[in-house]
Amino acid sequence: MSASESSNKSETSTGATTRAVVEAVSSATDTPAVELPPLYGAVDPDALNALFSAPGANGEISFRYAGCVVTVRADRTVDVSTGV
Repeated sequence: MSASESSNKSETSTGATTRAVVEAVSSATDTPAVELPPLYGAVDPDALNALFSAPGANGEISFRYAGCVVTVRADRTVDVSTGV
């Protein structure tokens, strides 16, 4: 990872996956959540919330959002890489 890249990982056990994504990107970029672009410009929020809601779900999804690469895993881990 170069000096311009950073990674921020967070987990959420409650609440919507979309909320966890916005909070993780906000933290990684030091940008207030209300100043981030709408998430629906990057991914379908309803589909993202439903994707890993079933018990025993597995896999991951990655997408670009607010200048970051966001990876959401079935274990509800959100990984944000900036500067990529």
